[in-house]
Amino acid sequence: MLYPAVSTVALVLLLTTGKAQRVRLVGSSSPREGRFEVYHDGNWGTVCDDYFTNSAARVVCYSLGYEDVGQSIGNRYGAGNGTIWLDDVQCSGTEISIADCRHRGWGLHNCYHSEDVSVSCTAEVRMRLVGGSSAREGRPEVHHNGSWGTVCDNGFTDAAASVVCYSLGFGYGGEFVGNRFGRGSGQIWLDDVRCNGTETSIGNCQHGGWGNHDCFHSQDVSVACISEAVVRLVGGLSPLEGRLEVYHSGVWGTVCDDGFTDTAARVVCSMLGYERGQAVGNRYGAGSGQIWLDHVLCNGTEKSIGDCRHDGWGSHNCFHSEDVSVSCISEVKARLVGGPSPRQGRLEVHHNGTWGTVCDDNFNDAAARVVCRMLGYGHGLVVGNRYGAGSGRIWLDDVVCNGTEMNVVNCQHRGWGLHDCYHSEDVSVSCITEVKVRLVGGSSLREGRLEVYHNGSWGTVCNNEFNSAAARIVCYFLRFGNVGRQTNIDIYGIGKGQIWLDSINCDGTERHIGECSHGGWGIYDCTHNEDVAVSCIADSLVTSTTTSTTIVNSTESTRSRKNSPITVIIPAAVASGLMLFCVCLGVIGLICCRQFRLRERREPAAIPPLVTSSNTIRLAPSAPEFWDEPPTYEESMNL
Repeated sequence: MLYPAVSTVALVLLLTTGKAQRVRLVGSSSPREGRFEVYHDGNWGTVCDDYFTNSAARVVCYSLGYEDVGQSIGNRYGAGNGTIWLDDVQCSGTEISIADCRHRGWGLHNCYHSEDVSVSCTAEVRMRLVGGSSAREGRPEVHHNGSWGTVCDNGFTDAAASVVCYSLGFGYGGEFVGNRFGRGSGQIWLDDVRCNGTETSIGNCQHGGWGNHDCFHSQDVSVACISEAVVRLVGGLSPLEGRLEVYHSGVWGTVCDDGFTDTAARVVCSMLGYERGQAVGNRYGAGSGQIWLDHVLCNGTEKSIGDCRHDGWGSHNCFHSEDVSVSCISEVKARLVGGPSPRQGRLEVHHNGTWGTVCDDNFNDAAARVVCRMLGYGHGLVVGNRYGAGSGRIWLDDVVCNGTEMNVVNCQHRGWGLHDCYHSEDVSVSCITEVKVRLVGGSSLREGRLEVYHNGSWGTVCNNEFNSAAARIVCYFLRFGNVGRQTNIDIYGIGKGQIWLDSINCDGTERHIGECSHGGWGIYDCTHNEDVAVSCIADSLVTSTTTSTTIVNSTESTRSRKNSPITVIIPAAVASGLMLFCVCLGVIGLICCRQFRLRERREPAAIPPLVTSSNTIRLAPSAPEFWDEPPTYEESMNL
């Protein structure tokens, strides 16, 4: 229900203080639940589920104008895209806006879109278990329209039992136990209840409608909420890490990695008495025997892995090759010091309350990528000892990473404080994406087929969405100035091998082509026939450059076209032109000669020609007036 008073308060806050934060729930058929997104700095973005609790969900729902309800429902409505605005959101539940809660800062996070949190503002249905020996078992009864009533067992499964137990605060460990706790009386509220196990309330499951049923109280369902699971980590280098196994029904079994995130890992580590936790893929290999859990989704507030949402005990569609591993090793902070920006500098890590450096022995680009991913930048390169020597502790040496680790501490190393190096060997890292580009096949470095260097090899770029702004970025990066345009690839020929980029979209402010939005490295839906070509020649130079290019390449062009009809036409035309030119010169020479002889005949003897020092004949200054009259055609022909 949307309360006008709440909406008015929110509107007043927005107009007067500007403090109210625009939020929305996306991806659901109901406006009351969905993936949580916030609007900041002109863009919508998602929020990570780390530390996001029901208190935070209530703040979201309140800001949307719903009554004081709200539940964090994990990642039910999937991953978003674009910006991740908030992480580590911690609310007390009294805040007016999600922006008032504690968080890392706008745009600062260490998570992925697979951890985008979803929120439900659906009012909870009150439930109780009646007739059991403890609060964790009994006949479920729901409160609706002012009275309590029972639930029929038609269609009721363990998934529905898990939802009942979750709504009672016992987690998602629930079992349907038939009609064990007898029949109730009065109203039968629900029948044909069908849950998928991810719902937070029995009212969110499919059912026949409130009060609609074709059953009797002899079919009243009973439920048992399973007690907390026992977990262990197997096969790791220490008790702090290994393959996750849970104990259920007297048997140890594994857990699949589908949907398993760092949030779930923290729940596991908390059960084991550790503070931090990370999912580390399938690092510690495949188990055997029973697979107990699949699609485990936790919000981080659960006390037990069994309390998280899952498909049900023993229900899965995975193999042991997908058994998840967990690390409870404390997360290490890292920073880059001494560089011109936070993206580059001398690497330092924080351990045992102190910052220290890392030696460059065996430290490679894979390790640099791990560091940059920790810092939220992604790409990483080792840049030797560029940013100089540090001081104090040297924490790590012989660091060897495979590049998939989420934290540098998960890489192999000698051990904290163990090293055989000096500060002159302190490693430096750059998280700036460095892309090499070149123009191939043109008559100069200023034009040709565009190629980029990535992951050790050159590759082409598709022309999909490639515009003048992208061309200018390329040319500016190559130091040809703020010019650039796309040209015909046929002039330079198509490439071969790797196609690196497609769907490039630049706004013209990027430093290089790698910073423009694109489909991802090596992701494309084009062929080499669509390779893009770029010219960095300014419009004013196109004509002169084209002329000089033709001259420079004339020999090569003639060689490549020697079998073409053009090789016959061009020499013939040149020869004809020369002959015509010679004939014209002969006629002109004959006419000039006859005119000179006519002048000589008519010229008075008293006025000799003047000869200059250069033996060039010129006329005297006072020539007779009859010279101004040229000879007639007949006169010139009779000479």
